[in-house]
Amino acid sequence: MRNLVIGILVGLVLGLWFGVNLGRDRPIYANPFKEPTVAERAKAGAEALVEKGREVLRHD
Repeated sequence: MRNLVIGILVGLVLGLWFGVNLGRDRPIYANPFKEPTVAERAKAGAEALVEKGREVLRHD
């Protein structure tokens, strides 16, 4: 019973770790608590801006 509880806790922690990284489009083993660098934030913002521009141009 003890091994089952330990296994569930380890699985929960690892699943949360990997899930946060996948949700943020980062490598699976990256530190999920590390704040993105300025370059990463700028790249994400530029990508979103380009995608929004494409969307606007397609609707006209």
